[in-house]
Amino acid sequence: MARFTEADAVAQALRSPLIPVFYHAEEPYARRVLQACYEGGVRLFEFTNRGPNAFEIFTDLQQFVEAEYPDLLLGAGTIYTVEEAERFISAGADYIVQPVIGAEVAAVCHRHDLAWLPGVSTLNEVYQAAQLGATFAKLFPAAMLGPKYLKTVHAPLPNVRFMATGGIHPDAETVAAWMQAGATCVGVDSRLLKTDDPAALTAQVRELLAAMQPPAAAE
Repeated sequence: MARFTEADAVAQALRSPLIPVFYHAEEPYARRVLQACYEGGVRLFEFTNRGPNAFEIFTDLQQFVEAEYPDLLLGAGTIYTVEEAERFISAGADYIVQPVIGAEVAAVCHRHDLAWLPGVSTLNEVYQAAQLGATFAKLFPAAMLGPKYLKTVHAPLPNVRFMATGGIHPDAETVAAWMQAGATCVGVDSRLLKTDDPAALTAQVRELLAAMQPPAAAE
């Protein structure tokens, strides 16, 4: 049985809407980045399936998370096929992120009651993802599209939750603009974060999360 349901993922995203999107070929380094992000308030962390050892590193990270951070959701990103989805779910993935819309992968996630985040760019794709039961529509590449674009496509589909990701610069003004445009959460490429200095990364994450809270919550 999964540690977290789809509803759990939504609840955590609402509380802590910054999601680092990360891959590194060495597990100790990946663990240090994850720890620093957690200390800063991150509760959803995406490890991408982009290297030859991604699955093995993910498995080690998931075991560490289950032992040390029981409230952190560790998701698997860059998942294309049902086989990949099932493999990462069997290793404990708490949610699945796709670059594309995969109906069969959606069905796997629904069967396990896990959050499914498919990649979208156009209004038709947002609608298709919503019809297939996307937990969040992953607007990608967000930096090229911009917050105004999100606001425009969100207007006719106000019930869709969005994760904006792809090239978003990790500064307070930028992430706040995405939240104001209607994003539920924002994915930030960890290569843009201060990953070489754990203390600086923790401070950076705290600053970004503070900027992403509604004005009433930030007071």
